[in-house]
Amino acid sequence: MTRTKRNTNARTFQNLKNAAIAKMQAAGATAIERAGEARAKTAAVLTQLEKAFRQRVSKAVARMGVPTAKEVRALARQVAELEARVAKLRRARA
Repeated sequence: MTRTKRNTNARTFQNLKNAAIAKMQAAGATAIERAGEARAKTAAVLTQLEKAFRQRVSKAVARMGVPTAKEVRALARQVAELEARVAKLRRARA
């Protein structure tokens, strides 16, 4: 094989190699982009599922008559107010 033929073959091989590398890099970038899109969609679906789960649990707990945290806090405030009034009445009697 002549030197020119070898150089041509080497250049052709190098061009093919560079083209293959470029295609692999493009495929890698596409895969990363698609993975990001899939991750975003998955996060959105999970958020929706969590919201639906919370709503169902809240409804079930309400049906059972369990007070909400807000209701418990309100009752705690009322108890504290009543305790303060009782203490005030006791001091007034003493």
